[in-house]
Amino acid sequence: MAGLLLCLAGLFLFAPIQPLCAAERIILSRAGTGDDALWNGLRKYLAGKGFTMSVYDTPASMEKQVEIANKINKEKAIFMLAVELVPSDHTDAFIAVSNAKKGEGLILNVDEVPGSHTTRSGELASSVGAAFQRKAKAMPLFMLLGIDMPGVFVRLEVEKARPAEAFDRLYEGLLNYMKRGKDERERQGERRNTSP
Repeated sequence: MAGLLLCLAGLFLFAPIQPLCAAERIILSRAGTGDDALWNGLRKYLAGKGFTMSVYDTPASMEKQVEIANKINKEKAIFMLAVELVPSDHTDAFIAVSNAKKGEGLILNVDEVPGSHTTRSGELASSVGAAFQRKAKAMPLFMLLGIDMPGVFVRLEVEKARPAEAFDRLYEGLLNYMKRGKDERERQGERRNTSP
């Protein structure tokens, strides 16, 4: 019996340690026509940190945006991250959050839906911005129209020779945001409360 307990204890000691965000689902939206190698590197990096993700390309028309927003809103993701990766000779970031206003009533216009998540989107943008020592800008963001979860846009300048530095900073910002969420409703992706 003691041998069995010792064996089980050994298994737990050497079991791989899961990151804080293990099995956390996020939405990645690919903005721009960036470098495929960098994009695949970011996806692998985030998967290696324990995120599960759905990946979408940012559409070019309103009809496609509404179609994709409907698909995204059915997923149980905690936030959406629209990312444009730009090869550069240094690491830097531009962070933007939607300036959409919160709508009234049960049925919102497509441009009012992101306004329902202004606070959480602002927290996400601030966390990512702090990792790069940048402040987030509020502006119209087409890729967030109709998206019913917190979301931000990040234009990430990545050194091709050392992409891990930019990815590490981005992950640091995402991790800081996730540590802020305490109750289960926030961690499952804050949704609009449609009850009267």
